[in-house]
Amino acid sequence: MIDRSPHDNGLIVASKRPRLIFVLAACVASFALLAAGCGGDDASSDQSATEEWASSACSAVTTWKTDLEQAAQPLTDLSSLSEESIRQAADDAKTATETLADDLKGLGRPETSSGEAVENAVKDLATELESSAAEIETAVEGVSSLADLSSAVGTITTTLTTLGTTVESAVQTLEDADVSGELKTAFDQADSCEDLASSSG
Repeated sequence: MIDRSPHDNGLIVASKRPRLIFVLAACVASFALLAAGCGGDDASSDQSATEEWASSACSAVTTWKTDLEQAAQPLTDLSSLSEESIRQAADDAKTATETLADDLKGLGRPETSSGEAVENAVKDLATELESSAAEIETAVEGVSSLADLSSAVGTITTTLTTLGTTVESAVQTLEDADVSGELKTAFDQADSCEDLASSSG
């Protein structure tokens, strides 16, 4: 095994930083599918309760998106990249993800014919979010050197990549469950969902 100096390890971390930023962006884009992918025709119907459910879901994701982008911001400056900056970014991402999980669990069941299936799918997603947050926390807690830092960045990147795939799967589950199209209509009509789709387009 080749011994690397702290400077070399720093370069390794820096080289992984662009991929981490890319994965963060991809993960956010996956969540935007909750708005864009579930959007249906702009039909008018009296489903205010369902629209409120959809709006709350999109608002929660929008908040998470903003918090995650802010957490990643320090990683865009190579000159200030450090163990502390990545620790802080990871901690902020963990906190934002835990908050999103709590918000999704708090949505309850939408008033649609497929309400139970939708609620279960969202709860499963929330559980995956909590698991991802725990993995991020564990990765950062194990850091005691720049070499460990490089490994932690790799773990966080993998965790976010997997989370993005999980989100896409959850969106597909929602679409499959929404046979009547009630949820699609609600997502399409909720302003917060339109804003989320636009900001991630």
